[in-house]
Amino acid sequence: MDRRFPPLVLWVILMIFLFNGCAGTLATYEPKNPEETAIKVLLLKWEKTYNSGDVTGNLSTWNDKAQIMYGTTDRKLATKKEYIEILPERMKANPRVNLGSPDINFSGDKAEVKTTLSSSRGTVPATFNLIKENNLWSIISWKY
Repeated sequence: MDRRFPPLVLWVILMIFLFNGCAGTLATYEPKNPEETAIKVLLLKWEKTYNSGDVTGNLSTWNDKAQIMYGTTDRKLATKKEYIEILPERMKANPRVNLGSPDINFSGDKAEVKTTLSSSRGTVPATFNLIKENNLWSIISWKY
């Protein structure tokens, strides 16, 4: 039996490694314009404040009218005011999260940011919905 891999199999393995192993992170993402730069700064702040346990700082990235999804299997929605009580426990349960390289799409004063969210529980797709008010971006909702 010949133990060499056919060239096609080697190519497929290489592509899987390149696309999964080198996906990039939010921190290494190169924004294409000033609006993307502002969104990157906002999401880096969300990530940093979450990872440092800074509840007040993390809540400052959310819009006052936000509907915030929480929970792993039984997902629920909370207002920003309600999330103040929920967030500390979520930070304890997942003490470190990282966002992947984003795909940012704009529609007027709204933006949809598709990325990945990695934690000790694994990596899942995540979508942040943002709104721009008074020349500032904030998170209005998300799903994962």
